[in-house]
Amino acid sequence: MVLKEVFIQAIVSLVSHRVRALMTMTGISWGIVAVVLLMAYGNGFHNAIMIGFRRAFSSGTVVVWNGQTSMQAGGERAGRRIRLKDDDVDAIRQLGTIKDASPESVQYLPLVFGLKQTTAAVRGVAPEYASMRSEVAEFGRFLNDEDLEKRRRVIFLGSEIARKLFGNSPAVGETIRVGGLSFEVIGVLTQKVSLSNYYSPDKYSVFIPYTTVKQVWNREYLDNLVFQSMSPAVHNQALKQVREVLGARHGFNPKDERAVTFNDSVENVAMISGITNGLKIILSLIGALTLMIGGIGVMNIMLVSVTERTREIGVRKALGAKRRHILIQFLLEALVITFLGGLLGITFSYLMVTFAGHHPFLADLLEDPTRETDIYLMLSGDVVLTATTILMLVGILSGLWPALRASKTDPIESLRYE
Repeated sequence: MVLKEVFIQAIVSLVSHRVRALMTMTGISWGIVAVVLLMAYGNGFHNAIMIGFRRAFSSGTVVVWNGQTSMQAGGERAGRRIRLKDDDVDAIRQLGTIKDASPESVQYLPLVFGLKQTTAAVRGVAPEYASMRSEVAEFGRFLNDEDLEKRRRVIFLGSEIARKLFGNSPAVGETIRVGGLSFEVIGVLTQKVSLSNYYSPDKYSVFIPYTTVKQVWNREYLDNLVFQSMSPAVHNQALKQVREVLGARHGFNPKDERAVTFNDSVENVAMISGITNGLKIILSLIGALTLMIGGIGVMNIMLVSVTERTREIGVRKALGAKRRHILIQFLLEALVITFLGGLLGITFSYLMVTFAGHHPFLADLLEDPTRETDIYLMLSGDVVLTATTILMLVGILSGLWPALRASKTDPIESLRYE
């Protein structure tokens, strides 16, 4: 008996019991739909969270905060306060591992245009800040080097601040008063949604040259500085070198992590990615367990089939069929049921993802008009491959025990079976 004949007999047997086979395939289809949709939901959730975090910081961006020493160094006692200055930013820029760096000074001040007034976080920064913090202008432009050199009183508005002061009217070119001083509006931030902010969300902030801050408000120290590593390959080296430079300039041990504290976007993204990947694994396991229920249905049906066809098995063994032929036939029947049910389930999953694959998530909460932070079910190649692998394992495990039972049936006892 060749494999082709065994396969044909398996198909004929399924067709002769098509209602039972169809009901079993329905159980498998439901299980594979659960696996695929849960995995697709996990991918969509991961993607939405990552978009929210990556809009706040470009890759490799780090915020450095003032701190307090916890170790003695250079004859100084522990507990000394460290306060960053503009010169620290210039020193960091000289490192070969650093792509960009910017100082940042922040204070909350009233903003007035005509009869309208609001309060915003006024951030004194350098032009490089725009690329590191994804500050993209919808209208006008961000700060440039000439603004810094001439200490211009120019201002870049967050989108919500522009809306509060100007409504739907153009803001670029207008003059507003910030803390009693006149500033010309040179740009407005595009709608920016992010899950990671400090001080205030960028859309509720305004940005001016840090040199202007020093001139008009006499700010000597920075609230923090921001830098970006040259590439992921040198990111850890950049962190180490920045600590060493600041340690040498301020007289603290570079190993003292409390002297200056780092908010590392790479570390934050890795942590969030680990959480979302863990959620994806849990969802996949839930789907796999659901599919196993369908597999138990296949096993039960195959055991019933073995019992019903006991005499048939005896006749085939009496005519020369070997144990492996009987084993292969019943295993193939289980695999065919599983495969057809899985194919039906994947097709149905694809239709559901196509026509109902969008679910509101963060866009409404974060007022994201682009809806990019909503969950979109993502039926990727790895989802289909994982679901197919689980499906084949379920098919083999479900059909193996009935197939072994059928192959071990004694031919004489089988022929006597009523």
